[in-house]
Amino acid sequence: MTETIIRSHGLEPLVNVISQSNNSGSGISIRIDSQVGHLNLRADCSDNDCIEALESQLGQSLPTTPNTLSEGEHRIYWLGPDEWLILTDLSQAALLMEKLRKSVTGKYVALNDVSGGQIVLRLDGTGVRDLLAKGCTLDIHPRVFTAGMCAQSGLAKANVLIGLAGQSESFDIVVRRSFSDYLLRWLLHGADEFGVTIEQA
Repeated sequence: MTETIIRSHGLEPLVNVISQSNNSGSGISIRIDSQVGHLNLRADCSDNDCIEALESQLGQSLPTTPNTLSEGEHRIYWLGPDEWLILTDLSQAALLMEKLRKSVTGKYVALNDVSGGQIVLRLDGTGVRDLLAKGCTLDIHPRVFTAGMCAQSGLAKANVLIGLAGQSESFDIVVRRSFSDYLLRWLLHGADEFGVTIEQA
C-alpha cells in the first residue's frame, strides 16, 4: 500500500493569525509549498558517463551554465560547478533518490535529502520584482533576470535561492526553515502596498 506523505511547513501558526480581511488586493500572491522534496546533488561534471546516468534517471538535463535552472518533471537549480538543487514532488523524492544512487554506483557523487531544512515560497504577481528589489542586491529587472535564471543571494537578512521558471512572473524563493517565519513576515510587510494573499500547499 502506498503511503501518502504530508509535510507540515511550520508556518501554520503565522498564517492562521493573518486576517484575510486585511489584504488590500492580490498584487502579489505567496504560496507556501511544503509538498516539495529538496535533493542536493554533487557530481563531477567532467565525468560524462556519470552525468549521463543522472540525467537519464531525471529525464532532463542538469544545468551547467552558472545561475540557470532546468525545468521539466523536476526543477533543477545550478548552485555551483559541481552542485545542484533538485526540487521534486515530495511523494516521489525517496524513490528518485534511490534511482539516482543506483545509477551512479562507484562514482564520486554525493546525494542528500535536505527537504527537512528548506522550504519553497512561490511569489506571483506584477509587484514581485519591486518587492524583491526592496531587500535584495541582485538586479531583478526583467531585462537582466529572465526566465530560466536563478541566483543565491541575500533577501532582507536571510540567505535564499531565487529562481524564475517558465514565462510568467513566478519566482521561487528557497529559504532555510529556520528563517522562513522571519522571511514571510518581511515579505508580507514589504508587499503591503501591492496587496498580498497567502496560499498553502
